[in-house]
Amino acid sequence: MLRDQFPILAQQVGGQPLTYLDNAATTQKPQAVIDAVAQYYQTTNANVHRASHHLSAEATLRFEQAREKLARYLNAANSREIIWTRGTTEAINLVANSWGLSKLNFGDEIILSTLEHHANIVPWQMVAERTGAVIKVIPLLENGDLDLDAYRNLLGEKTKLVAVGHASNTLGTINPVKEITAAAKAVGATVLIDGAQALPHFTVDVQDLGCDFYVFSGHKMFAPTGIGVLWGRES
Repeated sequence: MLRDQFPILAQQVGGQPLTYLDNAATTQKPQAVIDAVAQYYQTTNANVHRASHHLSAEATLRFEQAREKLARYLNAANSREIIWTRGTTEAINLVANSWGLSKLNFGDEIILSTLEHHANIVPWQMVAERTGAVIKVIPLLENGDLDLDAYRNLLGEKTKLVAVGHASNTLGTINPVKEITAAAKAVGATVLIDGAQALPHFTVDVQDLGCDFYVFSGHKMFAPTGIGVLWGRES
């Protein structure tokens, strides 16, 4: 049944059925997604928000319907909080180069974790270099979990941003991001959650989590390559 839904798995390698286990990097695309992309190019291809003719109106409608669907999927307050990007990395860079450069100052503290993908490290290193902010890192326990006691000790009045992954792409650790967010909010910090590895596996309610930014890539959850989302709390 699974191979029927994913055409790429129908092929053989070395005389054996292809088995693909690299979903943490990117997922294969089910037939429904392939058909939807093909149908768009066959029936609706046009510039979005850039013309007044029929095809553009249809493309724009589908574009905004997708935004509304994602808003419902994440339980966002409204679709205006959904910003399309090219993926998680661009979403984090967008936050870093807009919110980060405008809000962070000399001596402010950014808290990351040892588990972070480099896409959630390098942008903050660049922001810290330009603003004089200081990066602090949550260490790991021996079992691969974040040391939450150490995290709470890092928090303080200088903490302006906490940016952590929801799930690790290497260890598979699922971080208690709701608890991490609540602790950050208690000191007035803004919170960004990297959800690239989380959304393919479980439901995410951004209002329940209480964070300010949540980012993810489409290509890790069966969508086409080159699309991602930055959810930002409107306030």
